[in-house]
Amino acid sequence: MTAPRPIRRAARRAAVAAGAVVLVCAAALSALRDARRPREVPVLMYHNVLPPEACDDVYKVAADEFAAQLDDLLAAGYETVLPGDLERAARGRGFLPRKPVVVTFDDGYEGVLRHAEPELARRGMKAICYAIADRLSTNPAVRETFDSGPLMTAAEARAMARRGVVSLGVHSRTHSPSPAVVLSEIPSSRRALLARTGVKSRDYSHPFGQWAAPGLTNAVAAAGYRTAVICGDRPFRYAPDADFLRMPRLSVYGGVHLAGLVGVDFAAGRATVTNAGARLPLRLLALAPDGTAGATSGVLRVGPREGAVVFSFGGPVSGASRIEGRDASLLFRYF
Repeated sequence: MTAPRPIRRAARRAAVAAGAVVLVCAAALSALRDARRPREVPVLMYHNVLPPEACDDVYKVAADEFAAQLDDLLAAGYETVLPGDLERAARGRGFLPRKPVVVTFDDGYEGVLRHAEPELARRGMKAICYAIADRLSTNPAVRETFDSGPLMTAAEARAMARRGVVSLGVHSRTHSPSPAVVLSEIPSSRRALLARTGVKSRDYSHPFGQWAAPGLTNAVAAAGYRTAVICGDRPFRYAPDADFLRMPRLSVYGGVHLAGLVGVDFAAGRATVTNAGARLPLRLLALAPDGTAGATSGVLRVGPREGAVVFSFGGPVSGASRIEGRDASLLFRYF
């Protein structure tokens, strides 16, 4: 006996709905598996972002240069995530984009608020700023300063965190050069940030990259932090079993030091660069006519303010037609 037509229609709709649920669940499981896939994730370390005329040392990146670097990341297919996003995804509690990148700032400079946050917001990107908790002034009329300029006030940091573009992390209480002092501050550092800004952070940045000092990493974990960044100048090797309390970062430097390409000898594997205004560290990349990346030179970290520097590619370079000057990680093009 054939079922009535309304019942048949209802059965077909139920079957279609059940199939859709299966597909959605399968897609979600696939995305969760992909989120745990090991890969290299660039974690970028900035300090201050300022107008070009104020960038007189390597810890100050020009605002227009910063904007260009964000555009470079987007053009390369990167999407910004936070350190906590990586840690949660590794535990199966979140998803990751195909090419994640983390943008971080140390110290809590006013320049991050004035110049970096607007550029990030325009592009729908996000970042984290690790503030020196005790240097966030609770007096709106008093602004403390640190190595590379004036810092945010506590009220400014609180408002910035609420806008959701730049999150807040902790960069110790005083940024002491003494590992013993830093160790003593760790247990109360989260509470210090909370008291001044109302932000409960689980993200820490080791001052001076002192993560290797005895007891520091254990103290950071005991204080309730889920992630902690160091220096390292290498990509973070993301995996479910990665060490999220020792996440290395790639330094992004500013200032004006070097560079204009004056000569290339592909057969000899050498290129000569002279002082004309690019940033350090500097690395050269050989490109084929179709734009395919080829050989890379060594990294120049400290260079002369005048004269020329010869970069070596370690041997003859074949198939290349031009040279680009990039940062040490090769993410950003300088010339």
